[in-house]
Amino acid sequence: MKCPLCKGKMVPGTTNLPFTLDDGNVIVVTHVPALVCDQCGDDFVEMDVVRKVERVVERVERDGISMGLVEYGKAA
Repeated sequence: MKCPLCKGKMVPGTTNLPFTLDDGNVIVVTHVPALVCDQCGDDFVEMDVVRKVERVVERVERDGISMGLVEYGKAA
């Protein structure tokens, strides 16, 4: 796959995804599997991974956590 921004090569890697919840609290899901451009660093997260991240964020929000880092591999 080529990067949509610079046409560099997308390689397997990880990224961090920040979420601002409805109440203004911030959760960052770290080490999310992604394709990362080897030239510009742009990232692309597959839809199945996005769905898992959304479930993690919903669970964190339901548990009442107001700010924090969640490691994808341990929470998904």
